[in-house]
Amino acid sequence: MLPIGEFKISDRRLEPVAAKVLAGERLNAGDGLALYETHDLLALGWLGLPADHVVVIEDSRNGLLAASGAGLACVITVNDFTSDEDFSEAALVVSALGDPGGEQAVVIENRAGIPETGDWITLADLANALPH
Repeated sequence: MLPIGEFKISDRRLEPVAAKVLAGERLNAGDGLALYETHDLLALGWLGLPADHVVVIEDSRNGLLAASGAGLACVITVNDFTSDEDFSEAALVVSALGDPGGEQAVVIENRAGIPETGDWITLADLANALPH
């Protein structure tokens, strides 16, 4: 079974906290986390996964920098506000994750060498975004 969790870092100041979680250390209230961020970091820690087994889905350069700074692979879904940002550290940049029968994913950049994705991004696509 593939564990799935949500991991969101929107502030580069959280990189040391992410590194602490990835090292298996417990977070303390004084670690500088905003409440809305803690559940994501704690979920990653509880999954017990090393960084090279985690793919972060982000929509901004700030999120990408935080993820890559923590050693995590990142897939970017652009939006109207972030489509012109530099996503050079991302494994994959797409217009959207796509939806069967709905919005289709368009690959903008594919640095991970992921085989053709089809109309939506699958778990297999995300697994292919991991470092090899």
